[in-house]
Amino acid sequence: MNRAVAQPNSNKFKTFTEWCKTKENLPPDARHTVEILLAEAETQHCDRAEVVLSGSTRLLLINRQIKNLQPLTILQNLKELDLSGNQITDLRPLSTLTNLTMLTLSGNQIVDLEPLSRLTNLVELWLSRNQIVDLEPLAKLSNLTELWLTDNQVADVHSLSTLTNLKRLALAYNQIVDVQSLSPLTNLESLLLHNNQIKHVAPLKTLTNLATLPQ
Repeated sequence: MNRAVAQPNSNKFKTFTEWCKTKENLPPDARHTVEILLAEAETQHCDRAEVVLSGSTRLLLINRQIKNLQPLTILQNLKELDLSGNQITDLRPLSTLTNLTMLTLSGNQIVDLEPLSRLTNLVELWLSRNQIVDLEPLAKLSNLTELWLTDNQVADVHSLSTLTNLKRLALAYNQIVDVQSLSPLTNLESLLLHNNQIKHVAPLKTLTNLATLPQ
């Protein structure tokens, strides 16, 4: 009789080595992420990969069919992470990566941004081509200078009014009607608002650093 192998309790893993040595018993989506990370480390030896990955400050994982981000939770030194073009829905594992200054998540299936609210060192955040409606979790990311939200389902932008360090903001291809909340963002140099439902741009006259006023 074949006995099912019990899946390890990955919630208790503290090192990549633990993920690596149990990868054959992990759920398929977690195992896939571990294998991607091994490829990035250019070794199949768990301990060697641990050394490489734990010291990494920049990781590009573009178009890798990644769904499960849990194995990334131990990469505490990351400052730049690009996960664009994957199949990500759950951002909770990223909430521990508080050293991140640049995060790219464009082209995924993201709805809930709440886990990003803890990443207060972020300077650049790319979230285009997702399914985002609620921007409230971004309100405390006061160090942001660049925010890309093109091609989502955003209608309400009031949560962005606190992000006064923003220089570049992309909100094209959403469902925005009222832009009054953007008037405090006086450091903006670039603002993309085309393909929305905006009726009045007069509130944007306070944005005197813009090269051109959005039409």
